[in-house]
Amino acid sequence: MDLLSRNIDILSSNPNHRIGTPDANELAQAMIGVDDSGNEVLISQGQTIHLKSIFDYTNQPNPLKRELIFVIGIYSVEEIRHLIQMKSDESLLVIIEPNTTLFNYALQHKDLSFINSSGVVLFADKISQLSLLLDQFLLTDAIFYLKTIKFYFTYYYRESDITSSIAIVKIIKEVVQYKTLMYGNSVEDSLIGFRHHMKNLKHLPRSKDVSLLKNTMPNVPAIVVSAGPSLNKNINQLQQLKDKAVIIAVDTIAQRLCDEGIVPDFICSIERGIETYTYFYEGKTYPVDSTLVGPLVLYPEVFEEFPGEVVIPMRGNVGEFTWLKEILGLQDDYSISIGLSCAHVAFGVAEHIGASPIILIGQDLAYGNSPKETHAGGTIYDDKELTSSMYAKIETLETEGYYGGAVETTEIWNAFRTWFEMEIANKQLNVINATEGGAKIAFSKQLSLEEVGKQYCKKIITPIPEILKKIALYPLEQQQIKLVIREQYKHFLDVKLQFEYQRKQVKRLKISEHSTDKELKEALKKIDRTENYFKIILDNWLLRHCLQPAMINSVWNLYDIERVIIPANVMLAREINLGFLDISVYALTEIVSILEATAEAL
Repeated sequence: MDLLSRNIDILSSNPNHRIGTPDANELAQAMIGVDDSGNEVLISQGQTIHLKSIFDYTNQPNPLKRELIFVIGIYSVEEIRHLIQMKSDESLLVIIEPNTTLFNYALQHKDLSFINSSGVVLFADKISQLSLLLDQFLLTDAIFYLKTIKFYFTYYYRESDITSSIAIVKIIKEVVQYKTLMYGNSVEDSLIGFRHHMKNLKHLPRSKDVSLLKNTMPNVPAIVVSAGPSLNKNINQLQQLKDKAVIIAVDTIAQRLCDEGIVPDFICSIERGIETYTYFYEGKTYPVDSTLVGPLVLYPEVFEEFPGEVVIPMRGNVGEFTWLKEILGLQDDYSISIGLSCAHVAFGVAEHIGASPIILIGQDLAYGNSPKETHAGGTIYDDKELTSSMYAKIETLETEGYYGGAVETTEIWNAFRTWFEMEIANKQLNVINATEGGAKIAFSKQLSLEEVGKQYCKKIITPIPEILKKIALYPLEQQQIKLVIREQYKHFLDVKLQFEYQRKQVKRLKISEHSTDKELKEALKKIDRTENYFKIILDNWLLRHCLQPAMINSVWNLYDIERVIIPANVMLAREINLGFLDISVYALTEIVSILEATAEAL
C-alpha cells in the first residue's frame, strides 16, 4: 500500500477527525517546491517561505499533567511526534491545519501514523469551521481539560503565519468561554432551578404536548423579535407583516409589541428570577391569543397568572430534563433548543415548528450608538438608572458588525451569538438576520426587513390559535406524577447515605509532610475511591445536572496536580475530593428535601 492510501486509511479509522473539502482556488494559488539547496519551500502569492521542522523547547508539554494540547500545523510531523513522546499518556492532542496546500502535501508525502496515537484528533478545514468541531469535541471528556489547555505552534505557523495562529487561538478561547458558561452555573443556582421545576410540575399536564407541535408550520416564515436597539428603526415595518408570519417575541419586548397592536403568537421566557416576573408579567394584560413558552424553571407566578395557553418544553441535552422525561415515561421528542437566553427559546420555537425562513430582528447582540443604548425603547431598559447599574461594571470587547467593521459587545452577548451560529450551522437552517445593526451572525443571510416582506411574507397565514386548538396536552396525570416523585425521594435518600460514608472515610485520613510513602499510597487509594462517586453522578441525569459544575471544577483542579506521589500532592487531592463530597452531600440533602415537599404538595 502506498503512503497516500495508508494515510487515508489512518484518517478514515477515526470518525472524530474533521477533514474538509479542498479549496481548488487555494490549491491553485500555492504549491510546495524545492529551492536550490534542496530545502522544501511553500510558494504562495509571490512569496517563497522555507518549511522546516524545528521543535520549540520553550513550549513543551508537562508529562506529569493531563493537558489539552492544541497543535497548529501538520507539515512538521517530526515536531508533532516529539510532542506526542513528551506529553502525558492521558493528555489530549488536537492538530489543526487550516492550510489546504500544507495538509494535501502532508497527506501525500508524510507518514501520518502518529495520528493513530491515543487521544489525537485532526482538524483540517477552513478556520471558519473550527468552532463547530470544538463544540462537538467539548461534549466529550475533553471538557475536563479546560483548565490545562496548552498551545503549540509548529515552525511554519510561529514564523510565517502569525495571523492564522492568532485567529485560531481567538476562536478556541471564544468556544471555551461559551462552554464554560454552559457548564458554569453554581450548585446553588442549579438547586434554585430544581426547586422551581418541582413547584411548577403541577402545570405540566396543562401544557400543549411539545412533541405534537413539531413541524406543524413547515416553511411558514417566522419572525423572532428580540429587544435590541436596532428594533426601533424597523418595528413599523413589522406592523405590515404581523398576519403573514409567525410572530415569536422575547418577554422583554412583548408588552411593547402589544402596545403597537402587534399580538405575539408566542411569548418566550427562560430566566427563573423574580425580576422576570415583576418586569414582564406582573400586572400585564397579554391577549389570550398569545401563548407562553418557557421551561419549568420559570418563576412560578408566571405560569400561575398567564391568561393564555402554555407550552412547557423540555430542554435537549440538559440532565435535569432528561431525568424528568425518564421518570415520567415521556418517550417522544418533547425538547426544543433553548440555549442561554429568551431569544434562544424564541429561535428554538421557530425551529421546532418547522418555520422557514427564520427571520431575526432586534437581535443586535451589541451596543447601539453608545454603551448606554442596550435595548429598544418601550421596555424596562428605558430606565437609564437601571441600565447603568446593570452594565456599568461589564467589560466591553469588539466583534464584527452587521455592516462590517467592529462594534462593541460583551462576553455574554458574544456567547449568545456563538450559540446562534452553532445552531444555524449544525442544523443547516435557513436564517435571515434582518436586524439591520449590531453584531454579524455567521451562517445567516442579511436582508432588510422590508426586503424580507417582499420576498417571503406575501400571504396571510393560518392563525396560530387555530393550529394550537388541535394540539393535545401532555399525556400526564397528577396522581401518576405524585407516585413517581415519591419513588425518587427514596432513591436519592439512599444515594445521600452513600456519599456521606465516603466523605467520612476521606475526612478521617491523617496526612502530613512526614507521612511515609506507604501511608501516602494507602491514603491515595481511599481518596481515589471518590472516582466511583463521580460515576454515580454521571449515571444519574439529575445529579449530573445539579453537581456537574462542582464535579467539573474538582476534576479541573485534580488534573492540575502533577502525577507524583508526594505529601503536598496527596494532601491537595484530599482537600479537593473532600470539597467535592461536602458539596455533593449538601446538594443531595436539598434534593431529598425538595422531592419530599413536592410529593406532599401534589
